[in-house]
Amino acid sequence: MDIKLGVFGEKTIVQRVQEIAKQLPSIDVLPFISSDADDMLNQTAGAMMCDILLFTDYTYAHQKYKQTILYIDYDAYSILSSVLHAGKFSEKKCLSIDYPEDIQASDFKHDIEATEYTLITTSYNKNNLLSGQEVTAFHKELFFQQKTDVILTSRNDVYRTLLHEKLPVQRIQILDKHIFRTLEKVVQTWETQNTVSYSVITGIFFFKETIPASVYLQIHTNIRNRLDDFCQTYDAMLVQDKDNRYFIIGTGKLIQVLKESYRNFPLLYELEELAGCPVGMAFGLGVNPLASQKNAYTALEACQSEPSSISYLVNTYQETIGPIGRHKNIDTNKLLHALVHQARLNNELAYLFIQFIVERNNEPFSSHDISAFYRISKRSAERTVQKLLSCDIIKMSGKERQYTKGRPRKLFILNQ
Repeated sequence: MDIKLGVFGEKTIVQRVQEIAKQLPSIDVLPFISSDADDMLNQTAGAMMCDILLFTDYTYAHQKYKQTILYIDYDAYSILSSVLHAGKFSEKKCLSIDYPEDIQASDFKHDIEATEYTLITTSYNKNNLLSGQEVTAFHKELFFQQKTDVILTSRNDVYRTLLHEKLPVQRIQILDKHIFRTLEKVVQTWETQNTVSYSVITGIFFFKETIPASVYLQIHTNIRNRLDDFCQTYDAMLVQDKDNRYFIIGTGKLIQVLKESYRNFPLLYELEELAGCPVGMAFGLGVNPLASQKNAYTALEACQSEPSSISYLVNTYQETIGPIGRHKNIDTNKLLHALVHQARLNNELAYLFIQFIVERNNEPFSSHDISAFYRISKRSAERTVQKLLSCDIIKMSGKERQYTKGRPRKLFILNQ
C-alpha cells in the first residue's frame, strides 16, 4: 500500500510532517508549500494526483478538491501549553484566543481556571471562507479596547495579518504527537476506504426499432442466447424486463472486459446483426447495484440520442464515457500546439504523447500507462500528468480497479 498524501502549508510545518511521516512507510508525502491561501488554491492540478489531502492550517479552503480532507487538529493540551507560553508576555493576564468550533471550550476551561490567566474566546467554522476576517476583527476589537494585551490564534492568515499590523500575536503550537496522530488517522482513513469491494456494473441492452411479429420470437431467442453466453463468460447475471430490454449485472470481470473494449466492442455489432436493426447498450458503474442502475439509465439517455447502434458508459463520477468501440476523432494539430506551447514539452515527447493518445483511441489512462508507454519512472510519469493537468490539456476521468482492494489509479482523458 502506498498512500499519496498531499500536505498543504508553510515550509517549516510541511517539512516536519515529511520527517515524521518516515515512521509510517505506507505514506508518500507530496508537499504543497505556500504562505498564501490564494496561492495554495492554484495547486488544484497537483492535488488531483493525491489520495488524501492534509491541511496543516485552517486558512486554506478546499472547495475545489474531491479527495478526503484531514487537518492537524489541536487538543486541550496544545491550547493549555500555548496559553502558558504566551501568558508570560501578558501584563493584564488576559488573552484573546480563537479555535475551530469542533473543539469544546469545556475541554480546556477547567485547566485554564487553575492558572492566573483569563481567556476571551471565539470559535469558527473551518469551511467558512470569511472566518479569517471575522476572527481578525474579533482580536483587534478586544486589543484596541484594551481588554487584552496578547493574542493567541490557530490560523496562519490571522497571524500574518496581526503581525503585519505589529500587534502582539502568537500561534497555538502544533506538537509532533499531533502530527503523528493525524498521520495515523490518514492510514486508518485510507484502509477504511479501501477494504470494501467496489463497484457493480449494470448494462441495459435495447432495440432501437420495433421487431416485426413474424421474426419477434426468433430474434429474441438469438439475442438472449448470445447475451447468456456473454454473461456466463464474465460472471454476470441476465434479466429481461417487461419492455423487452435486457439487464446485465456484473462486477470485476465485466468491468475489465468493457475497459478493454473502449476501442473495439464487437459484441455490439454482433447483436445488431442478430437483431436486424440498430441496438443500444448502456452501462453504469456504481458502488452498489442501485447506484450502478441509476448511472446505466443516464447512459441509456445518451444511447437513445443517436439512431445508430451505440454504447455508452457512465462511471461513478457520473461522467459519460464513449461511444464505446467507436473510433474517436482527435485534432492532433491542436493537441501538438498545446503540448509544445502550453505544457512546454519538447517535440519528441509531444509526438510520443500524441501517438499514445491515438493508439488508445483517447480512452482513459493512468500515470502507470504513461510510465509503461514512455518507459520512464513512475515519478516522471506523474510529473508529466501533473503538467498536462495544470495546462488543462487533460482532465480527471475517474479511477480504475474500483472493484478490488488497494489504491485505485486515477484516470485521465483529453480535455476536448
